[in-house]
Amino acid sequence: MNTIKNLFFATTCLGLLVATSSVWAQQAAQDTLWQTRCAGPSRSADMLTCETSQSLLVKDSGKLLFKIDLIYPPKKAPPVLQMQAPLGFYLPGKIKLAVDGTPITELTIGTCDARGCFLSAPATDKLVAAMKAGAKMQIDFAPSADKRQSVDIPLTGFSRAINDIQ
Repeated sequence: MNTIKNLFFATTCLGLLVATSSVWAQQAAQDTLWQTRCAGPSRSADMLTCETSQSLLVKDSGKLLFKIDLIYPPKKAPPVLQMQAPLGFYLPGKIKLAVDGTPITELTIGTCDARGCFLSAPATDKLVAAMKAGAKMQIDFAPSADKRQSVDIPLTGFSRAINDIQ
């Protein structure tokens, strides 16, 4: 019974987020939408994990809707795209990413917990190049089995952020 209540609550929360889709907000100034950071056990460049990220918040509540991280692991390992998504959407519907309307990839949910659902995929050269050249990324998801919703993530500053961490 508790699980059903939690699922109902999560679905209701997502419904409220979807209903307010016209009021998405970015927290940072346009030229700093993509934040960067590097950390590691030493200052040696090959030991650092560097990432650039952006969070999409609901304007009225400030709650996290989506968070995207592009992570470059140490020792020149292949980069990874990670995403945090809200609870309560139709999981078999997957999350579809496009840049300026051109489909790029589909992501499958890895895990979910109280903070949301988490997805991960290789950050291919095609994906990174499209994001560097594009104006906005579309995140397409299914709040229910028979409905899809799309939100835009500005790519303003993405090229600068990638150049800073590479």
